[in-house]
Amino acid sequence: MGSGRSLGLALAGWLEAGSPGLDNGVALGNRLVDVLGADQSLAGPVRDLARRPLLRQALVGSGTARRAALTALVVDLRGTYAPAVLADLVELLEVGLGVGGLAPSEAAGGNGGGFGLADGLRSAGEPGTAAAGRVAVSAQLLQEQGPGVQAGGGAQPEALVSPAPSPADPQRAPLARRLPPLDWRNLGRDLRPLGPGLALGAAMALVLAWLAGVLDRELLAPRQWPAGLVLALTLAALQIATLPGPLRLLRRSALLDQEESAQPRLAWRWVSAPWLHRRNGEALLNVLLLLLILGPTPLALDQVVMRYTLTTLACLALAALAARRQGLRHQSWGGASGAVGALVGLAVGLSLLRWRVIGFAIGEITIPAWVLLVVVGSLQLAWILPRAHPGDPGRPGQRLLASPWWWGLMLGLGWAVVSWASVLVQGWLRHHPS
Repeated sequence: MGSGRSLGLALAGWLEAGSPGLDNGVALGNRLVDVLGADQSLAGPVRDLARRPLLRQALVGSGTARRAALTALVVDLRGTYAPAVLADLVELLEVGLGVGGLAPSEAAGGNGGGFGLADGLRSAGEPGTAAAGRVAVSAQLLQEQGPGVQAGGGAQPEALVSPAPSPADPQRAPLARRLPPLDWRNLGRDLRPLGPGLALGAAMALVLAWLAGVLDRELLAPRQWPAGLVLALTLAALQIATLPGPLRLLRRSALLDQEESAQPRLAWRWVSAPWLHRRNGEALLNVLLLLLILGPTPLALDQVVMRYTLTTLACLALAALAARRQGLRHQSWGGASGAVGALVGLAVGLSLLRWRVIGFAIGEITIPAWVLLVVVGSLQLAWILPRAHPGDPGRPGQRLLASPWWWGLMLGLGWAVVSWASVLVQGWLRHHPS
C-alpha cells in the first residue's frame, strides 16, 4: 500500500498533458497499474476505480461538479474497501484531480464519533450512493443554469457541497499543501517504487567500471591520460553529440523524469541520466569543475567511474524521493551536478574541519574550495529555485530539496565529517594502544 500519491501524480500529469484515452476505464486502469510497478497489491481496486462512471464524470467536470462527483465516489468506495485501501484510493483522487478534503474526518480521540461530508450524505434518509449521486446532478445543474437555481424542492447544492479549493489559496490547494514530516518507518515503502531503477543503475555501475578498466589498460594507460580528464571529456562529448535536433530529443527521453521514475519499463533512465545534462550551461560548468578537481587525481579510471556513477545514482534517488514526498511534479534530472556537489562539499567540509585552506590549482593560481562553493552554488540556485513549469506547485525550498546538487553537497559534507572523525579516532588509538 502507500501508492496513492504516486498514482495521483501520474494521473495529474496525464490530465495536464491532455493524454488521450483517459475516458476509457479499461485503458486508464491499465496505465495506473503500470505505475504501480512491482507492487500489485492495489491493482484490483485501481482497475475497479478506473471503470466507475463517477470517476469519468469527475474527469470531464470541474469545480463544484467535480467535487460532488468525487464525494459520491468516495461514499461508494467506503462501502466496498477496507480503510487502508480506501486511504490510497482517496489520496489518488485528491492528488490526481486537485480536490482536497475527500477523506472523511475523524472525531477527536479517534473514537469514530465524528463524521465528514460523506457520512452526512449517507445519513440523509436514503441510500448513501443515491443521495450523493443526486447531489452530483444538482451541482451539475447549478453549474449549467446559474447560482440562483434550486434543486430538489429548493435546497441549494452549496449547502451540501463545500466549494472547490482555489489555486490562489495556498492553504487549500491540495498540491501545494504542507505535507507531514517524513516518517522514517515508512522510508522503505517510499523507496520501493524506485527499487527497479536503483537496482539496474547499481548493476550497470559495475559493468561501466569494468569497461572503464578494460579501456584504461588497453588504450589510455600507455598514453598516461588522467582518469578525471577522460571522465570530463566523455561527458562533454555526449552533451555535444546530443545538440542536433533528433539527438536532442533522444537526450530529453534519456533524462530521469519524476512522474515516470517509478515505472519499471523506464528503469534504464537511471543508467542514462548521470551522463546527460538538461542544460548545456550546466554541462559546461560541471565539465570544467571535474577537470579542475579530478584532473590531478591518482585514481584509476575504473575507480573514478564507479565512484562517479554511484554518487550520482544516490543523489538522483534522494532527489526523486524528496520530490515524491513533497508532491512536486515536472521534475527532470540528469548530469554530474550531484557528483560535483559532493566533491565541492567534501573539500569545503575538510577545509573547515581542519581549519586550513584547500584549493585547486590552475597554473600558478589556486582557487580555494569556498570560492567554488560560492560560485557554483549561486549558479545552481539560479537554475533550481525559479519555477521551471507553470504547473509546478512547489516552493523554492522544496525545489532545492528535490535537486541532486543539494544532496551531493550534503553527502560531501557528511563524508568530510566521517573522514575527519576517523583521523581523530586513529590518532587517539595510536596514543592509547591499550
